[in-house]
Amino acid sequence: MSESSAGKFKRFFGGYGTRDKSRDEQPLETAPDEQLPESGPGEQMPETNSDKQITPAQPEEPQAASSGQSPPAIAADAIPIPLDSPLAEVWKKCDHPGLPALSSLTPAQGGMDIPPEKMKASVIRILRELIPLAQRWLVMERVFIQQARAAQEAQARAAAQAASGKSEENSLPAPSGELPASSPLDDEPAVRREEAPVPAAPPDVDEMAQVILSEDGMAAWLFLLPPSGNGKRLTVADGQSLLRAAHVTFGVDQRSLFSIFTKKPYFRLCPVARGTPPTEGKDGWTKEHFSRDFSRFAGNEDGGTVDYRALACVQVIEKGTVICDIYPPTEGVAGTRVDGVAAPPKAVNPATVPAGSSTALSEDGTKLLADMDGFLDFRDGKFHVKNILNITSDVDYSTGNIDFRGDVTIQGDVREQFSVKATGNIAINGMVEAASVEAGGDVVISAGVSGNSQAVIRGKHVRARHLENCTVYAECLESDYILTSRIFCSDSVVASGSRGSIIGGQVVAVNRIKANSIGSQSGRATEITLGVQPEIREELHTNQKELASLRDKASELLKRAMYLKKRMEEQGQEDRRSAAEIQAAHGSLVQMTEREKKLLARQQELMEALSRLHQCRLEGGTVYPGVRLTIGSAIRNIETIAHNCTAVFDTEEMDIKFV
Repeated sequence: MSESSAGKFKRFFGGYGTRDKSRDEQPLETAPDEQLPESGPGEQMPETNSDKQITPAQPEEPQAASSGQSPPAIAADAIPIPLDSPLAEVWKKCDHPGLPALSSLTPAQGGMDIPPEKMKASVIRILRELIPLAQRWLVMERVFIQQARAAQEAQARAAAQAASGKSEENSLPAPSGELPASSPLDDEPAVRREEAPVPAAPPDVDEMAQVILSEDGMAAWLFLLPPSGNGKRLTVADGQSLLRAAHVTFGVDQRSLFSIFTKKPYFRLCPVARGTPPTEGKDGWTKEHFSRDFSRFAGNEDGGTVDYRALACVQVIEKGTVICDIYPPTEGVAGTRVDGVAAPPKAVNPATVPAGSSTALSEDGTKLLADMDGFLDFRDGKFHVKNILNITSDVDYSTGNIDFRGDVTIQGDVREQFSVKATGNIAINGMVEAASVEAGGDVVISAGVSGNSQAVIRGKHVRARHLENCTVYAECLESDYILTSRIFCSDSVVASGSRGSIIGGQVVAVNRIKANSIGSQSGRATEITLGVQPEIREELHTNQKELASLRDKASELLKRAMYLKKRMEEQGQEDRRSAAEIQAAHGSLVQMTEREKKLLARQQELMEALSRLHQCRLEGGTVYPGVRLTIGSAIRNIETIAHNCTAVFDTEEMDIKFV
């Protein structure tokens, strides 16, 4: 017993598997011009219920199971098809054995490898193209049946006419002694003439083929419907004609074509031609040298430990540094479709350059550069260079040391053993503990410094609420009070405000020191020095040491050269080794002489700078005993309290004078 039409139909489209009920696909509908013609008497037509969907998840019917065949594998993306499709009717009528499947993308001979997605993306369109082919097949079958029925009816009429003539002969009187073959007295009913059945022989329907093209024109398939009876069989030449009619002229696989028309894989989409896909180009791209999502990195020191204070909280960058390299797009190469038409590649796009504020492209457009010193910030898909770094917390292990090209603002404190460096200004809203703060510009410390004799502050103009147990190097300094600190300023020191005191430590300034009170009633030692720039004094000291060392070396070389020369004279012959050493010593002496001249000239400049003492001025509201005042070479120890005093340097007497 053969399988039912529904079972075979499920096997026919079983290559697509179980329908995903989560989708809202509509069943494939037959267009109005593709409706089946009215069926004649004796034809078996399938159910015409377009709402009845294929549900391959149902088990095979017992007839199929009895044949010993296992159900086909079911995929997960079934396409719902109505049971009244002409394709289903053809499959039912032909009763073709085997397991045809539209998802079969490999021909019988194992030819070309066509990507499955190319057929899956066009499955509905392919089925619609196959419906007219199945419709023609059914029409040809119907014509044959109608012709057979007409011939049968003609034979029936002829037989009826012959029977009628024979009954007339039987109605003549019988010869004497004989009875007629039939008598109207007989009670047997008249023989009923039944309609002759349709011939059992299969109809003569030609073999048919359809060329199916993918939507992108890069693949072509052949779909064959089997012949019936004495219908015509297609040949390889017929297939070539079909391909030419479909304009398939490129990429035809002749082996696959021969296999299709010799092995006849009916009800299968057999790939027969494949185009050359275009070689896609590559969009422009960038190679970034800085992280978009910067995170602090802990590096191991030589001892195997990690200095968490050295971790950076930002990506510091200098002007002209390359942020990223920019690469141009690569154009693709056109392919060829099966109809011979060129298939252009997708258009390529230039690189998306993450250029933000304070960045610039190089002249050749291949690099993105920082347009100023600062730190790099990635925001809104772009790199931005900022020259103001805002630390919203303390400078501690959460931030690490700060080393920044630009301005730095710190909302909290600078904790012990940490450092803050900036090429611009530094503003600290909290206080500075035993830490280091160094700025190329000004330093403002709102809460002051409590340095535990370890804090070091460097800047042009330093302003702090108070300075305790710290060292400061600046041009100018302003503070409410200075306690037990070492201050070195190339211009002035001013202690003003509610207290305005300088107590203990050492305060050195070139031009001016001003305070409401200097020293303390307890007589704490306080050293005040005017007229000497710390940098000049340090450079002068270094200059003097180098000059002395240079002269000592020159003296030793000169003595050695004279000794070698005297020895050669006593020997009466030239010693080549000694002569070379003497020549090298003379060369070194010449260089030392030039260096000595430069050192002496610079020493003179420094001495002149130190001699400008007439501008020095100490302004003290109250100066207590224990204060040691030095201006130039003059020194004065304060032994009694002095009120509203101003001390200057008398260039004539070369001494300190109070005015």
